[in-house]
Amino acid sequence: MAVVTFKIAGRPYKIACADGQENHILELARFLDSKANTLISNIGFIPEGQLLAMVSILISEELINERKKTEIPPFDSEKENQLTQHINNLAIRISELADILKKI
Repeated sequence: MAVVTFKIAGRPYKIACADGQENHILELARFLDSKANTLISNIGFIPEGQLLAMVSILISEELINERKKTEIPPFDSEKENQLTQHINNLAIRISELADILKKI
């Protein structure tokens, strides 16, 4: 098991991770550090616990917004039935037009 040391907003942290995951953890820590530094530059000093909570909320909001973009809309059987009927009507009309063209 590896131990990774990184900083978020200048504060050092150490966590254990699986061997080979060190670079991934450091990449994630850089992302968190960037979010924390943005908050600090906009607000000023924020106590450590509050800062980490605020960063977590910001990242959660981004995640939820991304999930909403990719959600499949709920199934609407009434709309599907209307669409099916419309397609059937078009198929009938195409068949009628094809019959007319055969006679010409």
